[in-house]
Amino acid sequence: MKVLAIIVGGGIGATLRYVLWLNFAAATPPHFPWVTFMINIVGAFALGAVMTLLAAHRLPGPWGKPFLSTGLIGGFTTWSHFIVESDQLIGARRSGLAIIYIVVSIVGGVIAAALGARLAELKVGHPTTGRA
Repeated sequence: MKVLAIIVGGGIGATLRYVLWLNFAAATPPHFPWVTFMINIVGAFALGAVMTLLAAHRLPGPWGKPFLSTGLIGGFTTWSHFIVESDQLIGARRSGLAIIYIVVSIVGGVIAAALGARLAELKVGHPTTGRA
């Protein structure tokens, strides 16, 4: 049953990512992969919040974690596309921009995850103590 939750969540997440890419790729400046960057930052934020809520036992059933974390958010975010875009920037002799993209994506993702976790803690309390 958990595998089915991952399949369904992953399908929804990947479809949402694709729809966002279709709608925003043409509207963003062409020299920086803004859509992938924002999707991964939003996904990191969401995963930080979801993992905190899971730790506080605030998500339903045994399928909450596989559906939301591995499935939905895992399907929504994209490490592989991030790597390909980084390589494309390097191949286009834009190594400085590639380094900025890599560093800002990783640091920004960690910060976004921490913010998501903190906001979830403010809502439901600290996972280990139950207090806000």
